[in-house]
Amino acid sequence: MFMPLSYFQKAGYPSPPAEIYESVFCGETEVATPEEIYRIFNRKDEADACYLEKIGFTGHSMSVSDILEIQHSPGESRFYFCDTFGFSQIAFQKENAMLPVQNHDYIPYEQVSRSKPGYLAYMDNEGISIHPCIQVQLQRCKYSQCQLGYRLRYRDKEEIPARQREFLERPAVLFFEDTHGLPPKALWYKTPASPVRISRHPAHSPLNLKLVEEWCQSQNVTYEYL
Repeated sequence: MFMPLSYFQKAGYPSPPAEIYESVFCGETEVATPEEIYRIFNRKDEADACYLEKIGFTGHSMSVSDILEIQHSPGESRFYFCDTFGFSQIAFQKENAMLPVQNHDYIPYEQVSRSKPGYLAYMDNEGISIHPCIQVQLQRCKYSQCQLGYRLRYRDKEEIPARQREFLERPAVLFFEDTHGLPPKALWYKTPASPVRISRHPAHSPLNLKLVEEWCQSQNVTYEYL
């Protein structure tokens, strides 16, 4: 985002690849040039702001790296790249672009990163998962063609590729320091009179993650929720 056309060309792309773009708005205006559309979508005056409110546009102002499609007639489109100065007409494979995001809500970019040894605990479809890690990143991402979600990446050794999990909703991720190792397995079980182990909570209950937090507190282990 926000890089000029020369950035793509230096990376070996004659024009920006459509696969990394998504459609964010489609509508009609009473102007015909990219420069006039740029003025409107940057709310240069109160009339522009009122117009955008009228047509229901609430996204960010048009910026460098945005691509504008102008349909001069049915079936005839031209594409313009918003460059550092002015617009450049480009070839663009619109059919390869991502679909409009349904749950965008114009939530700002979000990313949390940590680079230090510790353990990662989170809930997934299999219940609670705990992994050693030296690097972790939680990022808001494109979950599917039309939905936003969250991507969790973590690495337990430098020479091993990062592992990745994706979530539709923001997951509760607990990161704690490696001072006492892993919590004991007995943490998740009651202490019955018989040798049969009985879980303290159902497998998918978020209270299982709460148990890890309470264990960290009891052992004076530094922790945080990402």
